[in-house]
Amino acid sequence: MTETAQRFDYVVAGGGTAGCVLAARLSERPDRRVLLVEAGIDTPPGATPADILDPYPLSYANPAYRWPVRGHALRDDQSPAAPLLQARVLGGGSSIMGMIMLRGIPADYDRWAELGAEGWSWEEVLPWFRRLENDLDFDGPLHGRAGPTEIRRHDPAGWPPIARAAQRIAAERGLPLIADMNGDFRDGYGALPIAGTPERRSFSAGAYLTSAVRARPNLEIMTSTMVASLLWDGARVAGVRVSTPGGTRDCLATETLLSMGALLSPHFLLTQGIGAPETLMTAGVAIRHALNGVGRNLQNHAALTVTAHIKRRGLQHRPERNHNNTMIRYSSGQPGCGASDMMIGIGSRAAWHAVAARVAHFAPIVMAPESRGQVTLDAAAGAKIEFNLLGDPRDEARLGDAIPFIADLIAKLQAERLIGTPVPISRFAAAARFSTRNLRNRLAAGAVARITDLIQSMGEAMLAELGADGMLWSDILRDGEARACFVRANAMPLAHHAGTCRMGRAGDPGAVVDSAGRVYGVPGLRVADASVMPTVPRGNTNLPVLMIAEKIAGAVIAAA
Repeated sequence: MTETAQRFDYVVAGGGTAGCVLAARLSERPDRRVLLVEAGIDTPPGATPADILDPYPLSYANPAYRWPVRGHALRDDQSPAAPLLQARVLGGGSSIMGMIMLRGIPADYDRWAELGAEGWSWEEVLPWFRRLENDLDFDGPLHGRAGPTEIRRHDPAGWPPIARAAQRIAAERGLPLIADMNGDFRDGYGALPIAGTPERRSFSAGAYLTSAVRARPNLEIMTSTMVASLLWDGARVAGVRVSTPGGTRDCLATETLLSMGALLSPHFLLTQGIGAPETLMTAGVAIRHALNGVGRNLQNHAALTVTAHIKRRGLQHRPERNHNNTMIRYSSGQPGCGASDMMIGIGSRAAWHAVAARVAHFAPIVMAPESRGQVTLDAAAGAKIEFNLLGDPRDEARLGDAIPFIADLIAKLQAERLIGTPVPISRFAAAARFSTRNLRNRLAAGAVARITDLIQSMGEAMLAELGADGMLWSDILRDGEARACFVRANAMPLAHHAGTCRMGRAGDPGAVVDSAGRVYGVPGLRVADASVMPTVPRGNTNLPVLMIAEKIAGAVIAAA
Protein backbone atom coordinates (compact mmCIF):
# COMPACT_ATOMS: atom_id res chain seq x y z
CA MET A 1 0.00 0.00 0.00
CA THR A 2 1.13 3.54 -0.64
CA GLU A 3 2.12 5.73 2.28
CA THR A 4 -0.46 8.34 1.21
CA ALA A 5 -3.40 5.94 1.32
CA GLN A 6 -6.65 7.65 2.32
CA ARG A 7 -9.02 6.07 4.79
CA PHE A 8 -12.78 5.73 4.37
CA ASP A 9 -15.49 3.86 6.15
CA TYR A 10 -17.02 2.71 2.87
CA VAL A 11 -15.66 2.50 -0.67
CA VAL A 12 -18.31 1.96 -3.36
CA ALA A 13 -16.66 0.48 -6.45
CA GLY A 14 -18.87 1.32 -9.41
CA GLY A 15 -21.03 4.41 -9.79
CA GLY A 16 -23.88 2.87 -11.74
CA THR A 17 -27.56 2.56 -10.85
CA ALA A 18 -26.78 0.90 -7.52
CA GLY A 19 -23.56 2.73 -6.71
CA CYS A 20 -25.13 6.18 -6.69
CA VAL A 21 -27.82 4.97 -4.28
CA LEU A 22 -25.23 3.39 -1.98
CA ALA A 23 -23.05 6.49 -1.90
CA ALA A 24 -25.99 8.79 -1.15
CA ARG A 25 -27.52 6.62 1.56
CA LEU A 26 -24.27 5.64 3.30
CA SER A 27 -23.11 9.26 3.43
CA GLU A 28 -26.31 10.34 5.20
CA ARG A 29 -24.44 9.61 8.42
CA PRO A 30 -22.02 12.53 8.80
CA ASP A 31 -19.64 10.43 10.90
CA ARG A 32 -19.02 7.99 8.02
CA ARG A 33 -16.59 8.80 5.19
CA VAL A 34 -17.70 7.45 1.80
CA LEU A 35 -15.84 7.19 -1.51
CA LEU A 36 -17.63 6.49 -4.81
CA VAL A 37 -15.43 5.36 -7.72
CA GLU A 38 -16.69 5.32 -11.32
CA ALA A 39 -14.79 4.59 -14.54
CA GLY A 40 -17.02 6.82 -16.68
CA ILE A 41 -17.58 10.55 -16.76
CA ASP A 42 -19.38 12.61 -14.14
CA THR A 43 -22.88 13.96 -14.85
CA PRO A 44 -23.21 16.72 -12.24
CA PRO A 45 -26.31 18.86 -11.73
CA GLY A 46 -26.25 21.75 -14.17
CA ALA A 47 -23.78 19.97 -16.45
CA THR A 48 -25.54 16.71 -17.25
CA PRO A 49 -25.27 15.89 -20.98
CA ALA A 50 -28.45 16.68 -22.86
CA ASP A 51 -28.74 13.20 -24.34
CA ILE A 52 -28.86 11.70 -20.84
CA LEU A 53 -31.52 14.13 -19.63
CA ASP A 54 -33.73 13.69 -22.71
CA PRO A 55 -36.95 11.75 -21.93
CA TYR A 56 -36.28 9.79 -25.11
CA PRO A 57 -33.25 7.51 -24.52
CA LEU A 58 -30.86 9.29 -26.89
CA SER A 59 -27.92 8.32 -24.70
CA TYR A 60 -28.59 4.67 -25.58
CA ALA A 61 -26.75 5.17 -28.87
CA ASN A 62 -23.79 7.16 -27.51
CA PRO A 63 -20.67 4.94 -27.51
CA ALA A 64 -18.95 7.31 -25.08
CA TYR A 65 -21.13 5.92 -22.29
CA ARG A 66 -20.46 2.24 -22.91
CA TRP A 67 -17.86 -0.41 -22.13
CA PRO A 68 -16.61 -2.38 -25.18
CA VAL A 69 -18.04 -5.61 -23.76
CA ARG A 70 -19.06 -8.52 -25.99
CA GLY A 71 -20.93 -11.70 -25.21
CA HIS A 72 -22.53 -14.78 -26.73
CA ALA A 73 -26.33 -15.03 -26.86
CA LEU A 74 -26.04 -18.82 -26.64
CA ARG A 75 -22.79 -20.66 -25.83
CA ASP A 76 -19.52 -19.61 -27.39
CA ASP A 77 -19.62 -22.57 -29.81
CA GLN A 78 -23.20 -21.80 -30.84
CA SER A 79 -23.23 -18.04 -31.43
CA PRO A 80 -20.77 -15.27 -32.24
CA ALA A 81 -19.75 -12.66 -29.71
CA ALA A 82 -21.77 -9.46 -30.13
CA PRO A 83 -21.62 -6.04 -28.45
CA LEU A 84 -23.53 -5.76 -25.18
CA LEU A 85 -25.07 -2.70 -23.58
CA GLN A 86 -22.90 -2.18 -20.49
CA ALA A 87 -22.88 1.37 -19.17
CA ARG A 88 -19.71 3.32 -18.38
CA VAL A 89 -20.98 6.63 -17.01
CA LEU A 90 -22.07 7.92 -13.61
CA GLY A 91 -25.58 6.58 -13.10
CA GLY A 92 -24.76 3.46 -15.11
CA GLY A 93 -27.62 1.78 -16.89
CA SER A 94 -30.14 4.26 -15.50
CA SER A 95 -28.38 6.95 -17.57
CA ILE A 96 -28.64 5.16 -20.90
CA MET A 97 -31.46 2.59 -20.80
CA GLY A 98 -35.01 2.88 -22.09
CA MET A 99 -36.30 4.11 -18.69
CA ILE A 100 -38.81 1.26 -18.30
CA MET A 101 -39.53 0.77 -14.59
CA LEU A 102 -41.18 -2.59 -13.98
CA ARG A 103 -40.90 -4.21 -10.57
CA GLY A 104 -41.68 -7.75 -11.70
CA ILE A 105 -44.37 -9.60 -9.77
CA PRO A 106 -44.61 -10.61 -6.08
CA ALA A 107 -43.87 -14.25 -6.89
CA ASP A 108 -40.39 -13.23 -8.08
CA TYR A 109 -39.37 -12.01 -4.64
CA ASP A 110 -41.11 -14.78 -2.76
CA ARG A 111 -39.03 -17.13 -4.89
CA TRP A 112 -35.87 -15.26 -3.83
CA ALA A 113 -36.73 -15.96 -0.21
CA GLU A 114 -37.39 -19.64 -1.00
CA LEU A 115 -33.96 -19.87 -2.64
CA GLY A 116 -32.24 -18.62 0.51
CA ALA A 117 -32.38 -14.82 0.23
CA GLU A 118 -33.85 -14.39 3.68
CA GLY A 119 -35.63 -11.08 4.15
CA TRP A 120 -36.25 -10.58 0.42
CA SER A 121 -39.86 -11.77 0.05
CA TRP A 122 -42.38 -9.46 -1.61
CA GLU A 123 -43.72 -8.14 1.68
CA GLU A 124 -40.15 -7.44 2.82
CA VAL A 125 -38.95 -5.66 -0.34
CA LEU A 126 -42.10 -3.60 -0.89
CA PRO A 127 -41.14 -0.92 1.69
CA TRP A 128 -37.85 -0.40 -0.17
CA PHE A 129 -39.63 -0.03 -3.49
CA ARG A 130 -41.88 2.57 -1.87
CA ARG A 131 -38.90 4.35 -0.33
CA LEU A 132 -37.18 4.97 -3.65
CA GLU A 133 -40.13 6.10 -5.76
CA ASN A 134 -42.20 9.17 -6.35
CA ASP A 135 -45.02 7.65 -8.37
CA LEU A 136 -46.69 10.47 -10.24
CA ASP A 137 -49.80 8.42 -11.07
CA PHE A 138 -50.58 6.11 -8.15
CA ASP A 139 -50.61 6.32 -4.37
CA GLY A 140 -51.65 4.03 -1.54
CA PRO A 141 -49.98 1.11 0.23
CA LEU A 142 -48.26 -0.20 -2.91
CA HIS A 143 -46.56 3.03 -3.92
CA GLY A 144 -44.34 5.82 -2.64
CA ARG A 145 -44.75 9.52 -3.24
CA ALA A 146 -41.70 10.92 -1.43
CA GLY A 147 -38.77 9.06 -3.00
CA PRO A 148 -36.11 10.51 -5.31
CA THR A 149 -37.13 8.57 -8.46
CA GLU A 150 -40.12 9.81 -10.45
CA ILE A 151 -42.19 7.15 -12.19
CA ARG A 152 -45.01 7.87 -14.63
CA ARG A 153 -46.98 6.27 -17.44
CA HIS A 154 -48.17 7.59 -20.78
CA ASP A 155 -51.84 8.53 -20.69
CA PRO A 156 -53.83 6.13 -22.92
CA ALA A 157 -55.53 9.17 -24.44
CA GLY A 158 -52.18 10.07 -26.01
CA TRP A 159 -51.18 6.59 -27.17
CA PRO A 160 -50.22 6.23 -30.83
CA PRO A 161 -52.70 4.49 -33.17
CA ILE A 162 -50.93 1.13 -33.00
CA ALA A 163 -51.01 1.08 -29.20
CA ARG A 164 -54.71 1.97 -29.12
CA ALA A 165 -55.53 -0.72 -31.67
CA ALA A 166 -53.45 -3.29 -29.80
CA GLN A 167 -55.47 -2.57 -26.66
CA ARG A 168 -58.69 -3.44 -28.48
CA ILE A 169 -57.13 -6.63 -29.87
CA ALA A 170 -55.84 -7.66 -26.43
CA ALA A 171 -59.31 -7.12 -24.97
CA GLU A 172 -60.72 -9.50 -27.59
CA ARG A 173 -58.32 -12.14 -26.23
CA GLY A 174 -59.56 -11.54 -22.69
CA LEU A 175 -56.54 -9.49 -21.63
CA PRO A 176 -57.77 -6.52 -19.57
CA LEU A 177 -56.30 -3.04 -19.54
CA ILE A 178 -53.85 -2.82 -16.63
CA ALA A 179 -53.46 0.78 -15.52
CA ASP A 180 -50.73 0.06 -12.96
CA MET A 181 -48.48 -2.84 -13.94
CA ASN A 182 -46.44 -2.29 -10.75
CA GLY A 183 -49.46 -2.80 -8.51
CA ASP A 184 -51.93 -4.91 -10.50
CA PHE A 185 -50.08 -8.11 -11.36
CA ARG A 186 -52.64 -9.79 -13.57
CA ASP A 187 -51.95 -10.74 -17.16
CA GLY A 188 -53.13 -7.94 -19.40
CA TYR A 189 -52.27 -4.98 -21.57
CA GLY A 190 -50.92 -1.77 -20.12
CA ALA A 191 -48.76 1.30 -20.32
CA LEU A 192 -45.14 0.78 -19.38
CA PRO A 193 -44.07 2.72 -16.29
CA ILE A 194 -41.06 4.88 -17.10
CA ALA A 195 -38.52 6.89 -15.12
CA GLY A 196 -38.87 10.65 -15.20
CA THR A 197 -41.17 13.43 -16.21
CA PRO A 198 -42.27 14.45 -19.72
CA GLU A 199 -39.37 16.90 -19.68
CA ARG A 200 -36.45 14.76 -18.46
CA ARG A 201 -35.16 11.35 -17.51
CA SER A 202 -34.92 10.31 -13.87
CA PHE A 203 -31.58 8.54 -13.43
CA SER A 204 -29.73 7.33 -10.39
CA ALA A 205 -26.95 9.94 -10.45
CA GLY A 206 -29.40 12.81 -10.85
CA ALA A 207 -31.93 11.51 -8.34
CA TYR A 208 -29.49 10.55 -5.56
CA LEU A 209 -26.32 12.61 -6.11
CA THR A 210 -27.99 15.99 -5.92
CA SER A 211 -26.11 19.21 -5.29
CA ALA A 212 -26.92 18.93 -1.59
CA VAL A 213 -25.62 15.35 -1.41
CA ARG A 214 -22.46 16.24 -3.33
CA ALA A 215 -21.81 19.06 -0.86
CA ARG A 216 -21.47 16.63 2.04
CA PRO A 217 -17.92 16.86 3.39
CA ASN A 218 -17.89 13.12 4.12
CA LEU A 219 -18.57 12.09 0.48
CA GLU A 220 -15.95 11.98 -2.26
CA ILE A 221 -16.80 11.11 -5.87
CA MET A 222 -14.02 10.01 -8.22
CA THR A 223 -14.98 9.66 -11.88
CA SER A 224 -12.89 8.66 -14.90
CA THR A 225 -11.20 6.36 -12.39
CA MET A 226 -10.69 2.61 -12.65
CA VAL A 227 -10.73 0.22 -9.72
CA ALA A 228 -7.52 -1.68 -10.45
CA SER A 229 -7.51 -4.20 -7.60
CA LEU A 230 -8.60 -5.00 -4.09
CA LEU A 231 -6.30 -4.27 -1.17
CA TRP A 232 -5.90 -6.98 1.45
CA ASP A 233 -5.10 -7.20 5.12
CA GLY A 234 -4.57 -10.94 5.44
CA ALA A 235 -7.84 -12.60 4.43
CA ARG A 236 -9.81 -9.35 4.82
CA VAL A 237 -10.46 -6.83 2.05
CA ALA A 238 -9.01 -3.53 3.23
CA GLY A 239 -9.99 -1.24 0.34
CA VAL A 240 -9.12 -0.71 -3.33
CA ARG A 241 -6.29 0.52 -5.51
CA VAL A 242 -7.54 2.89 -8.20
CA SER A 243 -6.08 4.32 -11.39
CA THR A 244 -6.93 7.99 -11.77
CA PRO A 245 -5.99 10.43 -14.54
CA GLY A 246 -3.33 11.66 -12.10
CA GLY A 247 -1.89 8.27 -11.17
CA THR A 248 -2.44 5.32 -8.82
CA ARG A 249 -4.04 5.77 -5.43
CA ASP A 250 -4.80 3.45 -2.53
CA CYS A 251 -8.10 3.90 -0.71
CA LEU A 252 -8.53 2.01 2.54
CA ALA A 253 -11.99 1.09 3.79
CA THR A 254 -13.71 -0.71 6.61
CA GLU A 255 -16.04 -2.11 3.95
CA THR A 256 -15.79 -2.25 0.17
CA LEU A 257 -19.01 -2.56 -1.83
CA LEU A 258 -18.86 -3.78 -5.43
CA SER A 259 -21.58 -2.35 -7.67
CA MET A 260 -20.13 -2.89 -11.14
CA GLY A 261 -23.12 -4.80 -12.50
CA ALA A 262 -23.89 -8.44 -13.15
CA LEU A 263 -21.22 -8.78 -15.84
CA LEU A 264 -18.35 -6.78 -14.42
CA SER A 265 -18.73 -7.53 -10.69
CA PRO A 266 -18.14 -11.29 -11.16
CA HIS A 267 -15.38 -10.61 -13.68
CA PHE A 268 -13.62 -8.32 -11.22
CA LEU A 269 -13.92 -10.90 -8.44
CA LEU A 270 -12.44 -13.56 -10.70
CA THR A 271 -9.49 -11.34 -11.61
CA GLN A 272 -8.87 -10.89 -7.88
CA GLY A 273 -8.68 -14.64 -7.35
CA ILE A 274 -12.19 -15.10 -5.92
CA GLY A 275 -14.11 -17.78 -7.75
CA ALA A 276 -14.19 -21.38 -8.88
CA PRO A 277 -10.67 -22.84 -8.74
CA GLU A 278 -10.88 -24.46 -12.18
CA THR A 279 -11.93 -21.14 -13.76
CA LEU A 280 -9.06 -19.29 -12.08
CA MET A 281 -6.42 -21.92 -12.87
CA THR A 282 -7.44 -22.10 -16.54
CA ALA A 283 -6.89 -18.35 -16.85
CA GLY A 284 -3.67 -18.40 -14.83
CA VAL A 285 -5.09 -16.40 -11.92
CA ALA A 286 -3.84 -17.24 -8.44
CA ILE A 287 -6.56 -18.58 -6.15
CA ARG A 288 -7.15 -16.35 -3.16
CA HIS A 289 -10.56 -17.64 -2.10
CA ALA A 290 -12.48 -20.53 -3.65
CA LEU A 291 -16.11 -19.57 -4.26
CA ASN A 292 -17.76 -21.69 -6.92
CA GLY A 293 -20.80 -19.50 -7.59
CA VAL A 294 -18.93 -16.44 -8.87
CA GLY A 295 -19.98 -15.86 -12.48
CA ARG A 296 -22.44 -18.77 -12.53
CA ASN A 297 -26.24 -18.46 -12.70
CA LEU A 298 -26.11 -15.72 -15.39
CA GLN A 299 -29.66 -14.85 -16.47
CA ASN A 300 -31.25 -12.52 -18.95
CA HIS A 301 -34.54 -12.01 -20.77
CA ALA A 302 -34.37 -13.60 -24.23
CA ALA A 303 -36.12 -11.60 -26.95
CA LEU A 304 -36.93 -11.61 -30.65
CA THR A 305 -37.86 -8.65 -32.82
CA VAL A 306 -40.47 -8.42 -35.58
CA THR A 307 -40.96 -5.10 -37.34
CA ALA A 308 -43.36 -3.57 -39.84
CA HIS A 309 -43.42 -0.33 -41.76
CA ILE A 310 -46.02 2.06 -40.36
CA LYS A 311 -48.54 3.34 -42.87
CA ARG A 312 -49.48 7.02 -42.83
CA ARG A 313 -52.64 6.48 -40.80
CA GLY A 314 -50.63 4.58 -38.18
CA LEU A 315 -48.02 7.29 -37.58
CA GLN A 316 -47.84 8.94 -34.20
CA HIS A 317 -48.28 12.62 -34.92
CA ARG A 318 -46.61 15.11 -32.59
CA PRO A 319 -45.12 12.15 -30.69
CA GLU A 320 -44.11 12.34 -27.08
CA ARG A 321 -40.43 11.87 -26.30
CA ASN A 322 -40.89 8.22 -25.48
CA HIS A 323 -39.48 4.83 -26.36
CA ASN A 324 -41.87 1.89 -25.93
CA ASN A 325 -45.46 2.70 -25.01
CA THR A 326 -47.17 -0.50 -24.03
CA MET A 327 -46.83 -4.21 -23.40
CA ILE A 328 -48.86 -7.39 -23.18
CA ARG A 329 -48.10 -9.53 -20.12
CA TYR A 330 -49.32 -13.12 -20.45
CA SER A 331 -48.77 -16.68 -19.27
CA SER A 332 -47.30 -19.22 -21.68
CA GLY A 333 -48.65 -22.32 -19.95
CA GLN A 334 -45.29 -24.05 -20.33
CA PRO A 335 -44.88 -26.61 -17.51
CA GLY A 336 -43.02 -25.25 -14.51
CA CYS A 337 -42.70 -21.72 -15.87
CA GLY A 338 -45.29 -20.01 -13.67
CA ALA A 339 -47.72 -17.21 -14.38
CA SER A 340 -47.01 -14.02 -16.32
CA ASP A 341 -43.81 -15.51 -17.70
CA MET A 342 -44.02 -13.81 -21.11
CA MET A 343 -44.30 -10.31 -22.47
CA ILE A 344 -44.78 -8.70 -25.85
CA GLY A 345 -43.36 -5.20 -26.08
CA ILE A 346 -45.12 -2.97 -28.62
CA GLY A 347 -43.65 0.25 -29.94
CA SER A 348 -44.13 2.78 -32.72
CA ARG A 349 -40.67 4.29 -32.71
CA ALA A 350 -37.63 2.03 -32.87
CA ALA A 351 -34.92 4.72 -32.44
CA TRP A 352 -34.39 8.47 -32.31
CA HIS A 353 -34.50 9.31 -36.03
CA ALA A 354 -37.31 9.87 -38.53
CA VAL A 355 -37.00 6.50 -40.25
CA ALA A 356 -37.43 4.70 -36.93
CA ALA A 357 -40.59 6.72 -36.31
CA ARG A 358 -42.02 4.79 -39.28
CA VAL A 359 -41.12 1.38 -37.86
CA ALA A 360 -43.40 -0.56 -35.52
CA HIS A 361 -41.73 -3.24 -33.46
CA PHE A 362 -43.13 -6.26 -31.67
CA ALA A 363 -40.86 -8.10 -29.26
CA PRO A 364 -41.73 -11.38 -27.55
CA ILE A 365 -39.66 -11.67 -24.37
CA VAL A 366 -39.15 -14.59 -21.97
CA MET A 367 -39.63 -12.82 -18.64
CA ALA A 368 -39.08 -15.83 -16.37
CA PRO A 369 -36.16 -17.62 -18.04
CA GLU A 370 -35.11 -21.12 -17.05
CA SER A 371 -31.80 -21.03 -18.93
CA ARG A 372 -28.56 -20.18 -17.14
CA GLY A 373 -25.27 -18.93 -18.55
CA GLN A 374 -21.98 -17.84 -17.06
CA VAL A 375 -19.25 -15.23 -16.86
CA THR A 376 -15.80 -16.81 -16.87
CA LEU A 377 -12.28 -15.76 -17.87
CA ASP A 378 -10.60 -16.19 -21.21
CA ALA A 379 -6.91 -16.99 -21.50
CA ALA A 380 -5.97 -13.33 -21.04
CA ALA A 381 -8.28 -13.02 -17.98
CA GLY A 382 -10.80 -10.99 -19.96
CA ALA A 383 -14.52 -11.57 -19.49
CA LYS A 384 -15.99 -14.49 -21.40
CA ILE A 385 -19.78 -14.07 -21.33
CA GLU A 386 -22.15 -16.83 -22.43
CA PHE A 387 -25.84 -16.19 -21.83
CA ASN A 388 -26.93 -19.62 -23.06
CA LEU A 389 -30.37 -18.10 -23.60
CA LEU A 390 -31.91 -21.25 -25.04
CA GLY A 391 -30.12 -23.74 -22.79
CA ASP A 392 -33.45 -24.82 -21.33
CA PRO A 393 -35.79 -26.07 -24.09
CA ARG A 394 -38.74 -24.36 -22.42
CA ASP A 395 -37.26 -20.95 -23.23
CA GLU A 396 -36.86 -21.83 -26.89
CA ALA A 397 -40.39 -23.25 -26.96
CA ARG A 398 -41.87 -20.12 -25.40
CA LEU A 399 -40.27 -17.84 -27.99
CA GLY A 400 -41.46 -20.09 -30.79
CA ASP A 401 -44.98 -20.25 -29.35
CA ALA A 402 -45.10 -16.45 -29.13
CA ILE A 403 -44.82 -16.07 -32.89
CA PRO A 404 -48.43 -17.13 -33.68
CA PHE A 405 -49.59 -14.76 -30.92
CA ILE A 406 -47.72 -11.90 -32.60
CA ALA A 407 -48.91 -13.01 -36.03
CA ASP A 408 -52.53 -12.66 -34.95
CA LEU A 409 -51.85 -9.20 -33.53
CA ILE A 410 -49.98 -8.08 -36.64
CA ALA A 411 -52.64 -9.43 -39.01
CA LYS A 412 -55.32 -7.42 -37.25
CA LEU A 413 -53.19 -4.27 -37.33
CA GLN A 414 -52.67 -4.85 -41.06
CA ALA A 415 -56.42 -5.25 -41.51
CA GLU A 416 -56.83 -1.80 -39.95
CA ARG A 417 -54.27 -0.49 -42.50
CA LEU A 418 -51.91 0.68 -39.76
CA ILE A 419 -48.83 -1.35 -40.77
CA GLY A 420 -47.40 -3.17 -43.75
CA THR A 421 -45.83 -6.59 -44.23
CA PRO A 422 -44.04 -7.86 -41.10
CA VAL A 423 -40.31 -8.51 -41.22
CA PRO A 424 -38.55 -10.81 -38.73
CA ILE A 425 -35.42 -8.83 -37.93
CA SER A 426 -32.10 -10.59 -38.41
CA ARG A 427 -29.58 -8.00 -39.62
CA PHE A 428 -29.31 -5.86 -36.51
CA ALA A 429 -26.14 -4.15 -37.73
CA ALA A 430 -27.95 -2.94 -40.84
CA ALA A 431 -30.85 -1.78 -38.68
CA ALA A 432 -28.45 0.49 -36.84
CA ARG A 433 -27.21 2.30 -39.93
CA PHE A 434 -28.65 5.64 -38.73
CA SER A 435 -28.12 4.99 -35.01
CA THR A 436 -25.21 7.40 -34.49
CA ARG A 437 -26.80 10.72 -33.63
CA ASN A 438 -25.42 13.45 -35.86
CA LEU A 439 -26.62 16.00 -38.41
CA ARG A 440 -25.79 13.84 -41.40
CA ASN A 441 -27.85 10.91 -40.14
CA ARG A 442 -30.70 13.16 -39.08
CA LEU A 443 -30.93 14.72 -42.56
CA ALA A 444 -30.55 11.37 -44.33
CA ALA A 445 -33.17 9.70 -42.14
CA GLY A 446 -35.55 12.62 -42.62
CA ALA A 447 -35.24 12.40 -46.41
CA VAL A 448 -35.78 8.63 -46.44
CA ALA A 449 -38.78 8.98 -44.12
CA ARG A 450 -40.47 11.53 -46.39
CA ILE A 451 -39.99 9.29 -49.40
CA THR A 452 -41.43 6.26 -47.64
CA ASP A 453 -44.45 8.30 -46.53
CA LEU A 454 -45.15 9.07 -50.18
CA ILE A 455 -44.26 5.65 -51.56
CA GLN A 456 -45.29 3.05 -49.01
CA SER A 457 -43.79 0.17 -50.98
CA MET A 458 -40.33 1.70 -50.64
CA GLY A 459 -40.66 1.68 -46.85
CA GLU A 460 -41.59 -1.98 -46.90
CA ALA A 461 -38.76 -2.82 -49.28
CA MET A 462 -36.24 -0.98 -47.12
CA LEU A 463 -37.38 -2.81 -44.01
CA ALA A 464 -37.34 -6.16 -45.83
CA GLU A 465 -33.57 -5.75 -46.25
CA LEU A 466 -33.25 -6.36 -42.50
CA GLY A 467 -34.82 -9.79 -42.67
CA ALA A 468 -32.98 -13.11 -42.69
CA ASP A 469 -31.75 -14.42 -46.05
CA GLY A 470 -34.47 -16.47 -47.69
CA MET A 471 -36.67 -16.36 -44.58
CA LEU A 472 -39.95 -14.56 -44.95
CA TRP A 473 -42.57 -14.02 -42.26
CA SER A 474 -44.83 -16.40 -44.15
CA ASP A 475 -42.10 -19.09 -44.03
CA ILE A 476 -41.75 -18.73 -40.26
CA LEU A 477 -45.49 -19.03 -39.74
CA ARG A 478 -45.93 -22.02 -42.04
CA ASP A 479 -42.78 -24.05 -41.41
CA GLY A 480 -41.94 -25.24 -37.89
CA GLU A 481 -38.31 -25.87 -38.80
CA ALA A 482 -37.95 -22.37 -40.25
CA ARG A 483 -39.44 -20.95 -37.08
CA ALA A 484 -37.00 -22.91 -34.90
CA CYS A 485 -34.08 -21.73 -37.05
CA PHE A 486 -35.22 -18.12 -36.74
CA VAL A 487 -35.50 -18.38 -32.96
CA ARG A 488 -32.08 -19.96 -32.53
CA ALA A 489 -30.36 -17.54 -34.89
CA ASN A 490 -31.95 -14.38 -33.53
CA ALA A 491 -32.73 -14.78 -29.82
CA MET A 492 -30.91 -11.93 -28.16
CA PRO A 493 -30.25 -10.83 -24.58
CA LEU A 494 -31.65 -7.56 -23.32
CA ALA A 495 -29.59 -5.33 -21.02
CA HIS A 496 -31.05 -7.21 -18.04
CA HIS A 497 -27.98 -9.12 -16.87
CA ALA A 498 -28.51 -10.72 -13.46
CA GLY A 499 -27.68 -13.47 -11.01
CA THR A 500 -23.90 -13.95 -11.22
CA CYS A 501 -23.13 -13.38 -7.50
CA ARG A 502 -26.41 -14.62 -6.17
CA MET A 503 -27.69 -14.43 -2.62
CA GLY A 504 -28.21 -17.66 -0.75
CA ARG A 505 -27.88 -19.43 2.56
CA ALA A 506 -24.53 -20.26 4.11
CA GLY A 507 -23.54 -23.69 2.90
CA ASP A 508 -25.28 -23.31 -0.46
CA PRO A 509 -22.48 -24.18 -2.92
CA GLY A 510 -23.83 -21.75 -5.54
CA ALA A 511 -24.31 -18.77 -3.23
CA VAL A 512 -21.78 -15.92 -3.36
CA VAL A 513 -23.27 -13.44 -0.88
CA ASP A 514 -25.58 -13.55 2.12
CA SER A 515 -28.81 -11.62 2.43
CA ALA A 516 -26.93 -8.43 3.31
CA GLY A 517 -24.61 -8.68 0.29
CA ARG A 518 -21.59 -9.90 2.28
CA VAL A 519 -19.29 -12.14 0.24
CA TYR A 520 -18.99 -15.52 1.90
CA GLY A 521 -15.51 -16.09 3.32
CA VAL A 522 -14.22 -12.62 2.41
CA PRO A 523 -14.73 -10.17 5.29
CA GLY A 524 -14.86 -6.51 4.39
CA LEU A 525 -16.41 -7.12 0.96
CA ARG A 526 -20.03 -6.87 -0.23
CA VAL A 527 -21.77 -6.93 -3.59
CA ALA A 528 -24.83 -4.77 -4.24
CA ASP A 529 -26.14 -4.83 -7.81
CA ALA A 530 -28.13 -7.07 -10.16
CA SER A 531 -25.61 -9.87 -9.74
CA VAL A 532 -27.03 -10.73 -6.27
CA MET A 533 -30.48 -11.58 -7.68
CA PRO A 534 -31.21 -15.31 -7.27
CA THR A 535 -33.51 -15.07 -10.31
CA VAL A 536 -34.13 -12.20 -12.71
CA PRO A 537 -37.56 -10.62 -12.03
CA ARG A 538 -40.37 -10.54 -14.57
CA GLY A 539 -39.56 -6.94 -15.37
CA ASN A 540 -36.74 -4.65 -16.38
CA THR A 541 -33.89 -4.72 -13.91
CA ASN A 542 -33.31 -1.00 -13.28
CA LEU A 543 -36.08 -0.55 -10.71
CA PRO A 544 -35.24 -3.77 -8.80
CA VAL A 545 -31.57 -2.72 -8.72
CA LEU A 546 -32.51 0.58 -7.11
CA MET A 547 -34.47 -1.40 -4.52
CA ILE A 548 -31.53 -3.76 -3.92
CA ALA A 549 -29.17 -0.84 -3.36
CA GLU A 550 -31.60 0.83 -0.95
CA LYS A 551 -32.06 -2.39 1.03
CA ILE A 552 -28.37 -3.33 1.23
CA ALA A 553 -27.47 0.24 2.18
CA GLY A 554 -30.00 -0.10 4.97
CA ALA A 555 -28.34 -3.33 6.10
CA VAL A 556 -24.89 -1.72 6.11
CA ILE A 557 -26.13 1.22 8.17
CA ALA A 558 -27.94 -1.07 10.60
CA ALA A 559 -24.77 -3.11 11.13
CA ALA A 560 -22.53 -0.09 11.73
